[in-house]
Amino acid sequence: MINRFAVACVLLVSSLTVAAGDKPPCKTNFKQEGGFMGGRTFTTWDVVPVAPAVAFKRIHLEGVKSGLQVGSSDKESGTIVFSQVNAGVVANGAQVSVPWNVLIEPEGKGSKITVTKSTPGGFSTSKDFQMTSMCAVIDAARDPAKK
Repeated sequence: MINRFAVACVLLVSSLTVAAGDKPPCKTNFKQEGGFMGGRTFTTWDVVPVAPAVAFKRIHLEGVKSGLQVGSSDKESGTIVFSQVNAGVVANGAQVSVPWNVLIEPEGKGSKITVTKSTPGGFSTSKDFQMTSMCAVIDAARDPAKK
């Protein structure tokens, strides 16, 4: 009886470890700081197997196609600042825009892409939504034929 229980525990832990290992790096690297009342900052990053210039172009185009406004961009430094205009409302009913900061840096033969978003206090959003939308920015840099 104890042996069966021990085996069941080992199998459960193994399956949880495998499931956690299946998460893409973008989700594993995701961090949230702050809170609902004071505002939150969401950050994630991943390395993609494309040159920084290619990653920059793909992310810039996909951001514009998806409705984000480009506040500024600098191909040389690898930075893009998007704004999600009228992203939602805060507790007092005011419309807010959410800034998205994207940094694209050379990493080996590819590019390290870091995405940071900040939401004001009282802005309602879920961790899963932020993670998914930020990972989509990084995924935009990948080779479309290999997605």
